[in-house]
Amino acid sequence: MRTTIAAVAVVGMVSLACACDEDKKTTETTTSTAAPTQATATATATAAPKPSPAEAQAKTLKSLVDAWNAHDADKIAALYEPAGKLVIPGLKDFSGTTEIAGEAKADFEAFPDFKVALTKTFVKGNVSVSEWVITGKNDGPLMGQKPSGRQMGVAGCSVATFDDAGLIKEEHRYVDLPTETSQLDPKAKAGTFRAPLTLPTGAPEVHTSAGTPEEAKALASVNALYAAFEGKKESDFLALVTEDTTSDDYTAPATWKGVKAHKDGFESYTKTFPDLAQTKPLQFAAGDTVVSEGTLTGTQKGALGPIKATNKPVSLRFVDIIQMKDGKVVHMDTFSNSAEMLVEIGAMPAIGAAPAASVAAAPTTK
Repeated sequence: MRTTIAAVAVVGMVSLACACDEDKKTTETTTSTAAPTQATATATATAAPKPSPAEAQAKTLKSLVDAWNAHDADKIAALYEPAGKLVIPGLKDFSGTTEIAGEAKADFEAFPDFKVALTKTFVKGNVSVSEWVITGKNDGPLMGQKPSGRQMGVAGCSVATFDDAGLIKEEHRYVDLPTETSQLDPKAKAGTFRAPLTLPTGAPEVHTSAGTPEEAKALASVNALYAAFEGKKESDFLALVTEDTTSDDYTAPATWKGVKAHKDGFESYTKTFPDLAQTKPLQFAAGDTVVSEGTLTGTQKGALGPIKATNKPVSLRFVDIIQMKDGKVVHMDTFSNSAEMLVEIGAMPAIGAAPAASVAAAPTTK
């Protein structure tokens, strides 16, 4: 956001008249100076402070939500840099404001009542990570198909990098497209995918990284969890879980709760991808919560739900948001697009250049 201050300087004109005579005293003509005006006061007033990066980001995020809910694709695109980029794993990248606006228009066409609400935002420097829910009824054409008339409601996450003016330089948007399309498919079996969510109400939570000792402890505990997961050390993994621990992998149909559910999930992943590894180029803590964005790699050497082992390599981009307390996991949200992995193992055709709203149904992985 730019602030412009206009200043007007008022200068009094002085005229001097002198009459010189050896026998007379010098006479001075009285000078008239313009009185101070409101413009002068404005010019000397202290300039309004420049918004902090966090304030600029918060304003952009609010404007973005408002523009999405107003179905104004051009206003959405205007909140990105002219050469900004939108990355949705499993789809082609959208580069520049024209393509970003086009992606939004496709969503509005497929879902005329499309709505979005933020639930949580985590901020560090020029990066914000936001959880959100989108809803809509498929009353418009979708990939050349007739509208299903069915309801969609899915959770997702965006990782956005901002410039100093608060414009988005790059957004990584995580949403499970097979869940969305299963919700729209009348033939999809209930219980094999997450049921449509309703739009949340109320203001989103906002958490800002402050570099506290609490955050350092949370980071250490979360990285111990990752080390146990990648090292296939089940006892170390479960030592960080309690009966009250819950996890939502939004590619899965239901929430995990308790030690047994997390034990079963651990065994499933490590058997399916015995050589799994993770990179986490973005990771920070905000209060008691740790945000990690990264990529999981491995080879599918075990069954993935109904899909038999293919021995094909996979690469899945993800975001984990993990809340800790006293060294234990309270809750974990995981966001990814399982279509990215399904395409790699040949379980569904490549989506290609289709926009986010225009994805054919794919088999569930859970």
